Amino acid sequence: MSNSNLPSNQGNNSINPIKSAGSVNNIRNKALKPIQYCARVTRNNPSAIVILIDQSGSMEEEFREGISRAQAVADIVNDLFDSLIMKCQREGGIRDYFQIMVIGDGKEIGNSEVSIIWEGNLADKDWVSVSELKENILSIEKIETTKMMPWGLVPDIKTKKIWLNPCCDGLTPMYEALELCKEKLEDWIRDYQESFPPMVFNITDGYPTDIDDLTLIENICTEIKSIKSNDGETLLFNCLITSGNEFILPNHTDTNEFEDEYHMTLFNASSTLPPEMKHTASQVFPNKELIIGETKCVIINSTINSLINLLNVGTNTALENAAE
Repeated sequence: MSNSNLPSNQGNNSINPIKSAGSVNNIRNKALKPIQYCARVTRNNPSAIVILIDQSGSMEEEFREGISRAQAVADIVNDLFDSLIMKCQREGGIRDYFQIMVIGDGKEIGNSEVSIIWEGNLADKDWVSVSELKENILSIEKIETTKMMPWGLVPDIKTKKIWLNPCCDGLTPMYEALELCKEKLEDWIRDYQESFPPMVFNITDGYPTDIDDLTLIENICTEIKSIKSNDGETLLFNCLITSGNEFILPNHTDTNEFEDEYHMTLFNASSTLPPEMKHTASQVFPNKELIIGETKCVIINSTINSLINLLNVGTNTALENAAE
């Protein structure tokens, strides 16, 4: 059968109606595709936060003057918990918008160098809600400083709430820690399919010591990222806190500047920032070009401020969608 009745496509400026119809359908399908990473965070549908902390011996090295990497990370995570409590405070009490797990790798407990590292009353728990954090502070430290007033220096006492203590002992069994994270998230997601996707923050200062092939790290991270709710896949952030030139949330054009294969592995293993998180990142990070192109959830050779900002990018974006 001849197609002679169809309009011809002759000449450089002519329009093929068949191709045009296909383009219209493609645009329509994209428009009808559900927007992800926008689910309301509620008490019935909280989001999961998993923080993996390197507890190896190298974490004893200095992160900033007078403070070890282990102490700095513990301080940052404790401050994050305190911040989450304040941000989830509503009239009538705490709204449990998050369920949190902290996994440590390096310190040997029993027969394993990987474990969930809650202490005190939370020691036997896997997932901890925000209200449980508020009710189970491990200790409170008083920090005596001074502040300048119009009449001179006066004493100023601040308090620091502690849920986690620093640790630096052993090696870096990162692969095993990621496996444990995957196992726990697979169980969690079955009950929370309507939730904002889980967020995983892998904070490390070194090379994994329980594998010989770096592709295994990429593979296990791909499996973690494939764990998804109806609102999207798990968001995996990697933060390497060793010294060197800092790469803040690099995009695909930055990869030729990486120093070694491990940096590229962490880049490939990380999620791509969804649009709302890119918007948040562009506000808290100094690099205003983050909104251009595909940007990865990874920082290489992070400073303390960048690690704080990385944690805030995920949690603040989720809270923007929180129900009142």
